[in-house]
Amino acid sequence: MPSLSLHSRVVAVATSLLLGAALSACGGAGGAATNADGDTVIRYQSYVGMLNVMELADALGYLDEADIELDRVGDVQGGPEGLRALTTDQVDVAGAFQGAIAKVVSTGAPITAVLAYYGSHDDVNFSFVVRQGDDIEGPRDLIGKKVAVNTLGANAEAVLDTYLAEGGLTEKEIAQVTLVPLPGTVSEASLRKKQVDAAFMSGSARDYALQRPGLDVLFSDVEVVGPYNGGGLALHDRFIQENPGAVGDLVGALAKAVVWSQDHSVEEVRDLIGDYLEEDGRGDQKEALGLWRGTGVSTEGGVLRDEDFSLWLDWLVAAGEIKKGSVEVDDIYTNEFNPYAKEK
Repeated sequence: MPSLSLHSRVVAVATSLLLGAALSACGGAGGAATNADGDTVIRYQSYVGMLNVMELADALGYLDEADIELDRVGDVQGGPEGLRALTTDQVDVAGAFQGAIAKVVSTGAPITAVLAYYGSHDDVNFSFVVRQGDDIEGPRDLIGKKVAVNTLGANAEAVLDTYLAEGGLTEKEIAQVTLVPLPGTVSEASLRKKQVDAAFMSGSARDYALQRPGLDVLFSDVEVVGPYNGGGLALHDRFIQENPGAVGDLVGALAKAVVWSQDHSVEEVRDLIGDYLEEDGRGDQKEALGLWRGTGVSTEGGVLRDEDFSLWLDWLVAAGEIKKGSVEVDDIYTNEFNPYAKEK
């Protein structure tokens, strides 16, 4: 992988993650909370416009069968924010880009990925979108430009940096591409208003944007790195150690939900989640899933693989964010609780 630098763009992210790691060392998640019926209560955050596998498992009744109750504690803008919540004991499970999980583990934070919950392939992926007529047609055209991403130090930035480096840009030139963190709900408007020159878009938000005239796809993530499992669900190590039974029940239910989504049409999944959101008082979020195409997870039941992390470890090393050999792939994830891994 080409050498590149993240420069000051991820300083704030890295600092806050290190703070989270330090705080987690002081305590962190431990015994699971239970409700009046004795069910395990799992605190989590949702992401507007993206299918939440925990909510899918709940809608399917798998969590009820496992005696697990969900406690939604708000929405999250990106994986690094979710990981901070996890390391500071605000949630019990967090979803994030695999590279972000690897970065946090390299700081000494005791967290472990247990399941892949989103990915990219030919039919399900994310893109960087530009305005038609702006003459942005390749990596060099982004020098001196502003690019909107949902969050710094995560999937979008890793793919963009790889695209720029493989396009022949030097570290100095890559540093001239300014990243602007913006919620996905305003990225299209910011791009059309010329507040940014390109924008990371995914899922239904991208598809709706491209249905309207004036925008084009510059490149997609699969064009740069090929198909991959992009994000994992992580738990605090102490939570795993103190609640192995509950963790096994949780991961098993989530893995079943991933398989269900892989075996059923996108329309069936949308209908099920749409009803779930309505019942939860979030019917206004149904439209955001209107063009949802799938999880993009390429392994049965979200089973994790070495390559889901090794690609991003190379990126982090090339970026100078971690030292080569400072963290091993085996330190980042486990398939111990995934029943689909045990069947292989």
